[in-house]
Amino acid sequence: MIRSFTILFLVVVICSCSSSSKLIAPVIKPEIPIDILSKKGIAAYSPKYKQYYFKFLTYLFYNKDDAYNSFEGDFVNVNHVKMSNLNIMAGYWSSYQQHKTSLVVLLTMTETSTFPLNELPITVISSKHGKFTTQTLNGNKFNDIQQRTLFIKKLILENEYDIINKVYDDVITITVGEQQYTFLNPELELD
Repeated sequence: MIRSFTILFLVVVICSCSSSSKLIAPVIKPEIPIDILSKKGIAAYSPKYKQYYFKFLTYLFYNKDDAYNSFEGDFVNVNHVKMSNLNIMAGYWSSYQQHKTSLVVLLTMTETSTFPLNELPITVISSKHGKFTTQTLNGNKFNDIQQRTLFIKKLILENEYDIINKVYDDVITITVGEQQYTFLNPELELD
């Protein structure tokens, strides 16, 4: 009896393992060359801006009003009417500090900035997922010096590849005071 039960159990386990569905990775469009993006007013931090899929997907900066200065690591350094050296990072992270599967926007100032960023109203909105919430950053000596401000929008994913569907056709708009900055999803299609 026990032997029959053991054999039946093994058959069920083997059948369930062999019938488990395999996740099929989506087709990812190739990166658009930087010179073509640049002609359209779009800045990417690297020619291989999709190289870290599915750990994180960095959004591309739309250089409206010639706000773009340069890239500083993962950040876009932009002009602002009230300050210089505003750095913005925007994209999706599977894990960022304690936040999982979230759109993340981080604003920082450089150590030489004198204007208090926290005196300006800041809003962050995704065209597909709505308004982000302000979150507390984990302890870091740079939080006070660089005036770091973190915004998060949690996403519910069916699997790790579902992020492609979630970011497709998405635009993140960041408003700092009266000035807006636009970030485009990395799966964008150019006309």
